[in-house]
Amino acid sequence: MKALKCKWDLVSVHWTDAFDGENGWTDIKDYKPFPRTVVTVGWLWKDCLEGHVTLVTSYFPDEIENMKTVGMPTHIPNGMVISQTVLKQASVFLPEAQVKELQVEQMLSAFSQRNQPSLEILQNVASPPSHLRE
Repeated sequence: MKALKCKWDLVSVHWTDAFDGENGWTDIKDYKPFPRTVVTVGWLWKDCLEGHVTLVTSYFPDEIENMKTVGMPTHIPNGMVISQTVLKQASVFLPEAQVKELQVEQMLSAFSQRNQPSLEILQNVASPPSHLRE
């Protein structure tokens, strides 16, 4: 198993939510609006939407090096943010087979960008000789 961490910060954002009043007719002398403070935790997707803090709740660990897919993005307008705190995130442990797949993907990406992968990458991904596989 190999320990990996997401490059995106894991954050807790406290923010004031927009809200509706009562449905139907409202007597203005008895109406008491009650603002709500919300706490949302997720990985910070920087520069996703201008004027907003964007958090995602999920990602695929085998995409840590090159994020392609995220789950449930939440866009919070900057003006509603009360505070934002970076949290300590746990490592994600990938089985060696997935790590090798990730390394192969990185190697192919390097080739497609006309960068030659290092000998170390090639040696880590290469299969052992058949007489050593048993």
